[in-house]
Amino acid sequence: MTPMPHSASIVAYAMLLFVLLATAAAQIAFKAWHHSGRRRALVAAVLLFVCIPPVTILCARQLGIGKVYVLMSLSYGLVALMGWKLFGEPVSRRQVQGLALITLGCLVYTL
Repeated sequence: MTPMPHSASIVAYAMLLFVLLATAAAQIAFKAWHHSGRRRALVAAVLLFVCIPPVTILCARQLGIGKVYVLMSLSYGLVALMGWKLFGEPVSRRQVQGLALITLGCLVYTL
């Protein structure tokens, strides 16, 4: 793999951030549909789930598949945080500890 120019790297990380946020939003939208039965939430979830894979592939091409999929594990934390804030789901101490370890692992991996 040839090194990327700095601006291409910034774009790739921006796309990865979009993928992380879209993945979490899609899962939350699906849960919202499950709770409310509102078709709009289901349509949003499906549209996001359809958009995510092509962008993920572009990220993997630029950053490498290993880095992309390790960083995608951050979506677990985003979903847990959003579930807690939006749906009042309980988050146990063990979950917080596990999510902290995932985040720490991502930081160590990327450095």
